[in-house]
Amino acid sequence: MTDDRSTLGTVWLVSLGAVFAGLLSPDQWLAWLLLGLTLILPLASTSIRDDYRLTMTVYLVIACHHGLAVLVVFEHFRPLDLWDAFYFDHMASQSAQVLGGMVTWELGFRTYVNILKGVYLVNDHFFVGAELSILFAVAALLLTIEIAREIKVPKEKLWWVAVAGLIPGSLIFFSVTYRESCQLFFLVVSVWAAIRMLNRGEVRWWALFAAALVCMGILHKALAVYLFFMILLMMVFMVVMSERSFVRWGISLGILSGVVGVIVWVIPEFVGFLEPFIRLIDLDGFDRITTYRERMVNHGAPRTAYKLVSDWSDLPGIVTTLGSIYLHYLFAPFNGITRWIDLYAIAEAWMRFVLMAVVGVGFFRVPRGERRLLLFLLIVYLSLTLLCSMGTTNYGQALRHHTMTNWVLFILFTAVVSRTGRVSVGLRRAGRAI
Repeated sequence: MTDDRSTLGTVWLVSLGAVFAGLLSPDQWLAWLLLGLTLILPLASTSIRDDYRLTMTVYLVIACHHGLAVLVVFEHFRPLDLWDAFYFDHMASQSAQVLGGMVTWELGFRTYVNILKGVYLVNDHFFVGAELSILFAVAALLLTIEIAREIKVPKEKLWWVAVAGLIPGSLIFFSVTYRESCQLFFLVVSVWAAIRMLNRGEVRWWALFAAALVCMGILHKALAVYLFFMILLMMVFMVVMSERSFVRWGISLGILSGVVGVIVWVIPEFVGFLEPFIRLIDLDGFDRITTYRERMVNHGAPRTAYKLVSDWSDLPGIVTTLGSIYLHYLFAPFNGITRWIDLYAIAEAWMRFVLMAVVGVGFFRVPRGERRLLLFLLIVYLSLTLLCSMGTTNYGQALRHHTMTNWVLFILFTAVVSRTGRVSVGLRRAGRAI
């Protein structure tokens, strides 16, 4: 109890210090207020307040985020190529400074830049954008812990789930102005709402589920396609639970389609906003994937490119190509190790392999009645990583994309180990298979 009170006292003290720093820093005042908010936010969770290990893990994640943000913004620390983050910040800042300046509203990164611009109209500084990303990342981490609680992960093991926030790639990419932290937040919100519907039969959560998916989709063209898969997946799981739920989902989708139709009719410019999504669902999907991957490799010339050959001519070629792309996305690099950062990529790939081996073997040892929610999370992980793999051409880019899904793997690993009681079972069987 003494440790808990000391921790809470320290948090409140640092939070108040952040508020005073904001008052004394006219150039970054909003950033310091956001920093204080990220420190106070975890205190709203009883799970975090009641478990000292979970408290320390969450606040260690938060401290690392803020430390990295300070180093990147003020000390020009560059652990990885952060070009996109600086590009988004520059576009938003320039647009905010020009009277009437506007970045074109379009599905994808331009929507994120316009959101960032709205924040910069209040307080224009790179540190503000970095702290906003951290706020989304912290909120996503807290909801991840709530999802673990929903699927009945024991309280004493919730801190295992929070360890996902300490993955170096997540710490770096969520501490600057990348859109991944925003995308992650809305993805986690949608999964949290879906789990509550499946776990408690509360269909009223569908509105939050759909709204979160739409918010996630407008930030990335591929995720705009993925949101329809998520809706279809939920409908399948809801049908298994109740036929009435299927009818409700059908009516809701009909209403949603009607609303979109009215918007398109009243606001023709809305079609221009959706144009990138319309192009993405072209029937020649495989050819578009190949064109995109070749353009990324030829124009970007990444050092860590996979150098894969695509063959979409027949079914065996499609299976082989997708399998090769997916395995490289999950577990590369396999060769071409030339820099120290490659060792980190190898370590993260092996971490994924170990976690997936334990989950894959342990899943079938979980009692049949407890697999439904775990199966839902597993499908989300496999489907989203498969989607991301199609647009990933090198393992440096993969490190950034894995930040969207690592948390699912940690939840599944913790849930499976909690129910089977053994971490070593999956490792031994995976070792024999190799």
